Amino acid sequence: MRDRGISTPIEMMALTSLCLVAFVFIGFLGRLHSTGIEATSVARAAAREASMALTPVAAAGVADRVVSSSSLARRCSTLRSTFTWTRSGQGSWRGGSATVVVTCVVRAASLTGVWVPGVRTVTARDTQPVDRYQR
Repeated sequence: MRDRGISTPIEMMALTSLCLVAFVFIGFLGRLHSTGIEATSVARAAAREASMALTPVAAAGVADRVVSSSSLARRCSTLRSTFTWTRSGQGSWRGGSATVVVTCVVRAASLTGVWVPGVRTVTARDTQPVDRYQR
C-alpha cells in the first residue's frame, strides 16, 4: 500500500526554493543592467561636458568632476574614469574628439540584496566631437 499525501509538501518546498533563487537571480540581472545603463549615461555626460571645455587639460578635470559627482559613485565600490582626446585634422583640440571611459566595480552582494561572493566590472565608453567653432 502506498501513502500518496507525503510527496506534496516536499515538492512544494523544492518549488518554493527554486522560485526564490530565480527571483534573486532576476533581481541581480536587473540591477546589473541598471548599473550598465547608468555607467553609459555618466560616460556620455562626462564626454559631452569635456568636449565643451576650452583645452584638453580643462576637459580632463571636467570629465573627472562629472563622473565623481554622479550617483554612480554611491553604487560602485571602485569608480574610475579615463579621459583621452584625439586631435583634429589640423592637429588642434578644436575639431577633435573627447572620449571618456567609465569603469565601475560593483560587489555582487549589493546587486542581489543578499550575501553573494564576487564582484562585477561594468565599463562604458563614449566619444563626443569637440566643436570646431567654440569660443
